[in-house]
Amino acid sequence: MIISTRRIKQWLTFLLLFVLFTLLLYQVMSFFTEMFEPDSIYKEPIGDAVKVFSDYGRQTSQATFSELVRERLLWFYEIGE
Repeated sequence: MIISTRRIKQWLTFLLLFVLFTLLLYQVMSFFTEMFEPDSIYKEPIGDAVKVFSDYGRQTSQATFSELVRERLLWFYEIGE
């Protein structure tokens, strides 16, 4: 069996370029992911924005939860925003 050094060099060059371009593509995709990532939905609104719903998970009774939701929705519809 004859082992060609030229053939081995071609394969190593191909493998090295493949790995480099794969890492480059990964870095580019990572950059664009961070650039277009949406803002956190849990942060405080800016400007005149108001959060309509909040976490009512700490309420103990179901009636209290439904009353709070009803009051909040009526207030939301009354203001019209």
